[in-house]
Amino acid sequence: MTGNTSQGNARPEPAPTPTQHDPTGPFHIIAGQPAAPTPAPPTDDEWARAVRQATENVARIETLNATSNQRGNSWALPTKEGQHARTPIWTSRTQWQHQVRTLLNSPTGTQLCKTHTISTETVFAVAVTHAHYADSKTGRSITASRITIATRAGVSVSVVKRARRVLTGLGVAIELVRGRYLQKIESMAAEAHHGHRQFRAASVWALISPRTAVAAITVPFNKSRKLSRATLRSAAYRARTASRISPHTGGRGPLSPSGGFVLQSLVLKFSPTHAHTRAGNPNNTQKSTPRPIDLQRTAAQLIAHIPALKTTKHIGRICDVLDRAGIDVTRWTGRDIARELTTDTQTRGWIWPTQITRPIAFLRWRLAQIDWTAHTPAERARDNDRTRLAEQAARRREAHERDSHVADAQTRAEIMQHLRQQLSTRTA
Repeated sequence: MTGNTSQGNARPEPAPTPTQHDPTGPFHIIAGQPAAPTPAPPTDDEWARAVRQATENVARIETLNATSNQRGNSWALPTKEGQHARTPIWTSRTQWQHQVRTLLNSPTGTQLCKTHTISTETVFAVAVTHAHYADSKTGRSITASRITIATRAGVSVSVVKRARRVLTGLGVAIELVRGRYLQKIESMAAEAHHGHRQFRAASVWALISPRTAVAAITVPFNKSRKLSRATLRSAAYRARTASRISPHTGGRGPLSPSGGFVLQSLVLKFSPTHAHTRAGNPNNTQKSTPRPIDLQRTAAQLIAHIPALKTTKHIGRICDVLDRAGIDVTRWTGRDIARELTTDTQTRGWIWPTQITRPIAFLRWRLAQIDWTAHTPAERARDNDRTRLAEQAARRREAHERDSHVADAQTRAEIMQHLRQQLSTRTA
């Protein structure tokens, strides 16, 4: 038997196999192991082919970035050849916003907003945000993502999608390229453009002013009229004052995507209700009666104690719901209404929803289930306090009356002395 036998082991140990071999000698294959193939050096043709392919890729990347007119810190999808020539441009950023505002107030715009379940003011806020990212001369090259637009407009991504459907239906916006994942050469071009990896690209949109949209403008627009610095400062002061009064101070509303007062001033400037005043007609003589301050304060307190009822609509709708429910706001505060709703919810075995799709309708339905002619929690607390204070006063009077019949120390000493005298006399 060949091989060595170790002590205590009946099985022979195989002889050691050298791990290195002479390159000039024959190649030995180790038993049980595959042969390691020796990589062949690349030939001149393969090297030339690899260099030529790399050079072609670099040329394609440079051409792709140059022809697609890339800008910013992200890589945008290139449009098809001749697509810009078939897409009209807008008249200007300000006039396009005026056209959108007018079309949204038309019956067609109102019906589109109703179909897609979105308000006209929210659509206008998203439209102004799109105009912010558009090229100032043509209205094209909107490559911002939906998340970026939603964050700036103060809405959700789903709202941006619905607003885009309305703008497309009105014929004032068009999607040139649908967003998608990038191909390998496009990802290389993106890395060459901004220096970091990119795997997706957003859709490319263009804002247009078609002939139908321009013809739909019935109110003449003064292009030379601009907002002066004094006007902007006054609007900013009014916005700050309103933010201190309004309970919605935690964030921006859907009409304030870029600071608040600029978009609100645009809404007032382009609103048809103010067009007659700008044209020289007398001011509207109909003046709405302001809501009572107690009602407004109660609505603000209710929203503060029930954040689920916070709505993007005007707080006046909450005031109207409280008024129609027959709640006496001089007795019921917002905190009392929230407590009563919570008590009713616990009594029925329900729980508060974390998110309410229609807070106005939900509040109207919940208020209709409760009798608001009963005592408020504050009134019941005051009644309990009065009862408790009366009981405490009665106990104090009873204790005082009981203590008034207790003899003092001198009287007790005299009585004890008298008893001792009587006892001593009987003993004698």
